Amino acid sequence: MFSIAEIAQIAGGSVVGDGTSRPSGFSADSRRVSAGDLFFALVGARVDGHEYLRDAFERGASGAVVSDPLRCPVGRSAIVVRDVLAALHAVARAWRERFAIPLVGVTGSNGKTTTKELVAHLAGGTFRAYAAPENYNTEIGLPLALLAMPPDAEIGVFELGADRPGDIALLTRLLAPSVGLVTSVGPSHLEAFGTTTAVADEKWNLVRGLAPDALALVNVESPELLVLAAREPSRHLVTVGIAHGDVRARVLAAVPRLVVELDDPRLRIVTPLVGAHNATNLALAALCAVRLGVSREDVERRAATFRVVRHRMEPRAAAFGLLLDDVYNANPASMTAALRALEAFGGPATKHVVVFGDMLGLGDSARALHEEVARFALSLPIHCVYPVGDLATAAFAGTGDSRVRALPRGAIAADLVDELATETDAVVLVKGSRGMRLEDVADDIVAQSHSP
Repeated sequence: MFSIAEIAQIAGGSVVGDGTSRPSGFSADSRRVSAGDLFFALVGARVDGHEYLRDAFERGASGAVVSDPLRCPVGRSAIVVRDVLAALHAVARAWRERFAIPLVGVTGSNGKTTTKELVAHLAGGTFRAYAAPENYNTEIGLPLALLAMPPDAEIGVFELGADRPGDIALLTRLLAPSVGLVTSVGPSHLEAFGTTTAVADEKWNLVRGLAPDALALVNVESPELLVLAAREPSRHLVTVGIAHGDVRARVLAAVPRLVVELDDPRLRIVTPLVGAHNATNLALAALCAVRLGVSREDVERRAATFRVVRHRMEPRAAAFGLLLDDVYNANPASMTAALRALEAFGGPATKHVVVFGDMLGLGDSARALHEEVARFALSLPIHCVYPVGDLATAAFAGTGDSRVRALPRGAIAADLVDELATETDAVVLVKGSRGMRLEDVADDIVAQSHSP
């Protein structure tokens, strides 16, 4: 890795203190600083990293990148730059340029993290595959993920997220991927984009930004992506889907394990993933792995050992049967898909229960979209629904359905566990946007179900 002096040169800054040391890592969050890290004191709309310089150094930072040197503790190494975020991008770009390996960029409204982890796992038996940590997919997260990529990596897999117009183009330029995957498009981040069509156009910037010899794999089950693929055909674009696409996936089973077949390449993939909505994610990842040089036999073998990403339709054992922990995020498309997966579990006597949290970031359409998904949920053979949040509560209250139980979130677990006290094959789905923090509710339900 670069020395402090080399980083200063790359970033167009000047060194204060010792410039010979080499950081062992990088961080922009003082709470996550490890000994030897270089801390980037980013200045944002709500947080100024300079306020946390002392905390970063107390946690073992070897230096800091700052725009205000007067706020750096005396005697500490620092790199002084005009723009800390621009410096972070410059250093990440310089590190990326040292790699002549395939880099995969994944974007989409749903399924980014699962698809990223799938690609890395499927390729991991053949290559030293690196997957960006967690959901490091922003203008801050992606460069940090790049800087964390080890020198001996043979394949790197990254997420690209979009909170506002222009994000995907910026991140694509930074990553310069050799393969781009677009998982889906749905009504997400509508506060920033307004329409699903605008979301699709933003995600398509990954395809537009690829080098001429790069490969694009796109899920055309999303109608907006099907339209874009037809408008911008390319010999390097391969479309994937179930009813549409150059490569088709057939779902043989959706629960309790996802089983998918592809004809070209010929594959039969059995995986612990849950739900038919994951079929296109699995197909994209498998096709990507094969194109990267993984044998079909290894793809099938590795798929069977994939571990479901935490809080993404994660099956968890409970005394009443099974809890599907899908609390990481939610929008109308992913909520509908999760409800369909819930319905597919068990038989006629199986009790299906939903803890339905607010879907955030939907802008002016939020009320109507919550009402639409609430009606869909109650059209299914659902035993009862526990809404959480103002939007979900209002949407379900408007239905007048007796299966709706509007309780304080702290009372849900006890009521639900009591309701299912005599059950052994019931299935409970807990899902909502990240801001609803429903992981506490899911944990409470599982814990209380196992209590004497």
